[in-house]
Amino acid sequence: GKSSVASTESTTASSASSAAAHEAHPTSPLPSARSAAASSGVAPGHVRAVAERARFGRVPAYLQEVFEGLSEEQEYIEALPSLETEEEEQGSKRPVRLLTEPERTALLRGLAARREQLSRCFEAELEAQTEEEWRVRVKDKYSGQVRQIDQDIAQMSQRYIFVSNED
Repeated sequence: GKSSVASTESTTASSASSAAAHEAHPTSPLPSARSAAASSGVAPGHVRAVAERARFGRVPAYLQEVFEGLSEEQEYIEALPSLETEEEEQGSKRPVRLLTEPERTALLRGLAARREQLSRCFEAELEAQTEEEWRVRVKDKYSGQVRQIDQDIAQMSQRYIFVSNED
């Protein structure tokens, strides 16, 4: 009887005081979440424990590896101008350079032409014989070459490609 009324009054009083505190300090972080957790009967420590156990708000390990790789590449790219001035001072050339866009485009066109040539040869050899064994041999002969060209085209589609700086 009396104890439940007293606890209800104290809960109401604490809710009113926290609302007044929020009005006095409108920049306090998430007062509604605190009052919701308090009114639901869930202890804040329990909420933190569940969030910690479930790794809420953390970057997954596989993405951390990707971010580390990207940050290393970014650092290297940002350091290139300083490396260039250091080497100019030393009078030596860098062993690699960045592939220019016209060079990359020309290589991609050449790869596409070679792939088209292989496709034509493949079709011509398939039409020459109708035996299934022959078709399998022809397919095996050309599939590796076409796969390699496709991989080369995929690599050439990257933004930064470094090549040897030998003249």
